[in-house]
Amino acid sequence: MKIVLSIICYFLLINSLSAQTVFTTRGPETANDHRYEYQHRLIELALQKTVDEYGPYRLLQSRMGANTKRAMVEVEQGYYKNYFVANAVTPERTQKMVAIPFPIDLGILGYRVFFASTQTLARLKSVKNLDQLKEFSMVQGIGWNDTEILKKSGFNVVEASNYHGMFQMVANNRADLFPRGINEFLNEWEANKKIKNLAYDENLILYYPFPKFFYTTKGNEKQADRIMKGLVAAYKDGSLQGLWQSQYQASIDKVNMMERRILSVRNPDLAEIDPSYAQYFYFASQAGTH
Repeated sequence: MKIVLSIICYFLLINSLSAQTVFTTRGPETANDHRYEYQHRLIELALQKTVDEYGPYRLLQSRMGANTKRAMVEVEQGYYKNYFVANAVTPERTQKMVAIPFPIDLGILGYRVFFASTQTLARLKSVKNLDQLKEFSMVQGIGWNDTEILKKSGFNVVEASNYHGMFQMVANNRADLFPRGINEFLNEWEANKKIKNLAYDENLILYYPFPKFFYTTKGNEKQADRIMKGLVAAYKDGSLQGLWQSQYQASIDKVNMMERRILSVRNPDLAEIDPSYAQYFYFASQAGTH
């Protein structure tokens, strides 16, 4: 009798797993990389909100180690089942892949503070305008859209492949500034503050509108619709904002934006993009600054 029950339970489990739709989110680049945890939890929230309409799901993560450029290639090629990766909005991406037009971090990533060496910070204190800021080099990751935005705005940009190494680069004066979103700042400072000579600026913010969308493979429109419906539902009932605040509010508060000078540049990638995403921006007054 026990054997019969075990067999029945086994087949029930197999049937249950087969009825679940598998989704995949981006895994970390390194063991100490926590940047994509919010994205994973956000996809999970969207899936939870849509179970009644679309059915059960199973959420996985991609293998560790892929940088942003590689992750987007994997999305375009459909490397994983129902693979959703967040990245900046560009016309090219919206044409090559299926984009979900919801700014996953509510547009807050467009506000940047600077990691730098203690020597660079002493020079940075005298900066009052964009022309003066352009005298400082910026380090960015290979494949990051910030690189082109900053270059087109007249900045000297140094590209690097290793995320954690960029903090070392500015601490060692191999580049002047490493701009990071005010939502990313606190976790990154806590993770890297033991690096000798690393510090952060407390006076400036560089702003450019920078919505990030989830992307998935062409042909995956049905599951993209599910994620969009789930995100909007979570936004309307406040659960998305609750997740967002639990992840980012402490960092935003630590930055103390009201005491900083904000310098703005354009994001030319948004000129051809439907601006309806901006209704979900945390600071709606900045949403239209293209």
